[in-house]
Amino acid sequence: MNEDVSRVVRGGRDAFFENTDSDRLMAMLLRFMSEHWVLRERVHLLEQLLADQGVLDAGELETALATDTSDAALDQQSFAFIEAVIASAQNIERRRT
Repeated sequence: MNEDVSRVVRGGRDAFFENTDSDRLMAMLLRFMSEHWVLRERVHLLEQLLADQGVLDAGELETALATDTSDAALDQQSFAFIEAVIASAQNIERRRT
């Protein structure tokens, strides 16, 4: 059976997989990977800058403890991050309907 199947996702590109759930999962994974890499680079650069300026040494960073206030702020940022990752999959779903 050779059917001409037109699958379109956000940005007008064709879907990669027959099952759009797979496309949605891949979109979420790619979004997560890109966000993770950007943050990893920024953290590395900040650590390097702080160490180079003598503000902080690597050992201090490993032993630092979070405060309740910073934990609450990180919880909010974590929730927003998860929403953004899930939204990347929803963009494909909206185009399908």
